[in-house]
Amino acid sequence: TPTGKIYTGTVENNEKDSRVAAFNGPKLDKVRIDPTKASFYLPVGFGQRIRNFPSSTKDATPWSGGGHYMIFETGLYPSRNLTMPWTAIDTGNGTYYAAVHDTNSCAKSIGLRWYYHEQNTDIRFRHLPSVRTGERWVLPETVFEKVPAGDWHNAAKRYRSWYDSTHPAVLSAAPDWTHDLTGWLLVIMKQQNEELMWPYTDIPKLCDVAQRNGLNCIGLFGWTVGGHDHLYPDYDPDPKMGGVEALKAGIAEAHRRGLRVCIYANGQLQQIGATKFWDEYGKHIALTKRDGSFLVQTYHKYKDIPVYQFALGCLYGKAWSDRMSALARQAVGFGADAILYDQQGVMCPFECWGKGHGHPTPWHSYAEERPAFLRRITDGIRKDHPSFSVFTEGLHDSILDSIGFYHSWTPGAFKNDALSVRTRAAAEPSKSDSFPELFRYTFPEPVMTSRFATPMVPRTLANYVAVFGLRHEIEIRYMQDRHYVLDNKVPTREDYGTVKNVPDIPEMQRTPQPVANAYLKDVCEFQKTHAKYLMRGKFVDDDGFTCSGNGLVAKRFVADNGTSAVSVWNISEKPLAVEIDGLGKPKGVFAPGSEKTDGLLAPDSIRLYVY
Repeated sequence: TPTGKIYTGTVENNEKDSRVAAFNGPKLDKVRIDPTKASFYLPVGFGQRIRNFPSSTKDATPWSGGGHYMIFETGLYPSRNLTMPWTAIDTGNGTYYAAVHDTNSCAKSIGLRWYYHEQNTDIRFRHLPSVRTGERWVLPETVFEKVPAGDWHNAAKRYRSWYDSTHPAVLSAAPDWTHDLTGWLLVIMKQQNEELMWPYTDIPKLCDVAQRNGLNCIGLFGWTVGGHDHLYPDYDPDPKMGGVEALKAGIAEAHRRGLRVCIYANGQLQQIGATKFWDEYGKHIALTKRDGSFLVQTYHKYKDIPVYQFALGCLYGKAWSDRMSALARQAVGFGADAILYDQQGVMCPFECWGKGHGHPTPWHSYAEERPAFLRRITDGIRKDHPSFSVFTEGLHDSILDSIGFYHSWTPGAFKNDALSVRTRAAAEPSKSDSFPELFRYTFPEPVMTSRFATPMVPRTLANYVAVFGLRHEIEIRYMQDRHYVLDNKVPTREDYGTVKNVPDIPEMQRTPQPVANAYLKDVCEFQKTHAKYLMRGKFVDDDGFTCSGNGLVAKRFVADNGTSAVSVWNISEKPLAVEIDGLGKPKGVFAPGSEKTDGLLAPDSIRLYVY
């Protein structure tokens, strides 16, 4: 092309008794950069920006070719936590776009290397095919281009243009109502140790908590006989919690109050030796290592209970697909609006050596078959129930055509990411920071939450979510959390006893619960009032305007009717004047609740300027 090169090709394996398991390349080599101005943009989670280029050998690694280098190596795509297979480098003198245009979403990673002595970098892709004797593997289209007269935004547009040309069904499976969600109240009703915290008859109390915080969806986790992270993949209503009719009645009450309800299921875990499903099907379709053992995960929440072991179901296994589809139908029968298949946006590809799963041996599971797996389930349930939605945990772009809501577990979704964005106001900002603009600009449509495993949301996180067009999340996981949300009893570490991972107790102690509830509700109502921008608008980052002043984060949203609004967040520690140029005079200025809409913008406060 006029601005770069596009590579394709094939690998033929003509070696007897050999298998090609990796292919390194192509590589964009010796790109000269100015380390004082350059930035790497990596699609790790929502996005990461790196500006750390060592000028001494202290932070670098010796290189056999002479000098020193520094490596930035991502995780595997699709996820953990590489969400898109492209990257951009602002060299200080132009921007390079490097991408793999792979319609099959096969396993791959991105590597960038900075050579300190030579002041240049290279980019390479590492693919993980499985090419046996006599077979051929086709290298997906790999692109290296210098983006003309642009920055990372034009690189994002380049990738999105390709994506739209090859994924015609993108986002078609998200029911319209998911865009109106302010967020959800995630509640574990029964825990892993089988402590029953929320019987089905308490669902009205959960509605109260959700509405007090402005949230319009409830996620029911641990609603089964075994509790949360126990006896998967069996998900049976618990008579001790009230039985099926009480569950249905609770969901109906939530609907009467205008709330949506999602039922939990884990999309990959099955407890070893604990269920009839395991004996009949599960052990035969479990992800299997080369030595014949299973890939095992453990989620041990209490120090005084056994460590349950979970094998991952291979998504090629028909029995696993059938089980997940049956759970969606069961959720519809309860009256739920959605089902969450936990972890389907989190797990990275894994080489499975199991036989009889429906794939060659070995073959990567949780890669190219995952979009088809989720699409099959979504199409199957929505054929008869078009308003039903499928949710998942995590995020990557290979499943955007089947998921209506992302319970985000990925870099960019956490409290620390909100704080990382705040460090941009510092005199010497971080050399590596969270950069949620990357995914939001490339794919502004998905509905994605923040993550804060605590039964309240602090002000900074609420502002971060609103300014970037995300959704809020409150998590109630333990009995002490119940006491907190119902009785306003602020817990201590001792109150949680043998719980291994407790909520953010200092944050709960720092902000009175009524204050946190009231501000989050104000922010949610603010987002709903301006939903045409903040919930349904297109996130375009800083396209078309400038906002002067260090310490301000300003993001623009364009509505379907062409009008736009700029959300502004003061991330500094002092009041600041807001001056927006390029869009004319605003038609209105708005803020959550009773916050000021004129004068200086107070620290950790937000406003919306509508044009």
